[in-house]
Amino acid sequence: MNFRNLLFYTKYRNILFQETKRYAGHSKWKNIKATKEANDIARSMLFKSISYKMKAVALETGDPDPYTNIKLAQLVEYAKKVNMPASTLKGILEKIQNKSGETHILPMRSSKGPAFVIYFVTDKLVHIKFQIVHTSKKFNIKPLDSSTFSHMFDCASFVIASKDCTLEEAMEDAIKANAEDVEEIEHETDSCFKFKGEFLHPEKITTKLGNLEYTIISVESTCVPNVTAEVTEEELLNINKYKKKIMTDVKEIIKIEDNIV
Repeated sequence: MNFRNLLFYTKYRNILFQETKRYAGHSKWKNIKATKEANDIARSMLFKSISYKMKAVALETGDPDPYTNIKLAQLVEYAKKVNMPASTLKGILEKIQNKSGETHILPMRSSKGPAFVIYFVTDKLVHIKFQIVHTSKKFNIKPLDSSTFSHMFDCASFVIASKDCTLEEAMEDAIKANAEDVEEIEHETDSCFKFKGEFLHPEKITTKLGNLEYTIISVESTCVPNVTAEVTEEELLNINKYKKKIMTDVKEIIKIEDNIV
């Protein structure tokens, strides 16, 4: 190779090397950007999920104050743990103080047997129901009629509360609070009372129990299955995909219960 050709070769080799290096740097930047965008989306979804759970807890208990609502306080601590910005958390708590919307359920059933109870918080009931049904159709899951649902599940709200009193005294208080039933239970090694109240409206008894000097420990509305369904591993995999998909598509959903064993 003569001197002129050597210069030509060296010049274009360097150009090619620089372009390759520049492209590699650009490709690396694209990968970093894509990863950041994916993380930002996941972070945003997590914050929205926490927000709806906070709203649901406040609605269920009738207490939007994290200083007196233990379950809400736990969600606030979790939000801080996952680095939710203080301004975002403050905004959520302020909205809860001026809450709108109610907790609803929509019973659904797979063509293969399992039933689902979808809980969601909204003030746009028709719109959210449409979204849930639309996504569910893709998984051959359809609305469950009310009579079949009432046969398959027993639904109620349960309030766990503590007070230095006997079970007999708690039963008298249950009557005063318009609770349907009460039993003495062990909760984290302490003796407490579990009050049963109207489904989706535990606030009807929590307020009265508070006035009767009970400390509210937890509140939950739940549907306990009377009829259960068994599924294969493949079916369970599809069900988990369904739950993930519908909770991604419909941010108002706060939890999904089922009758799978």
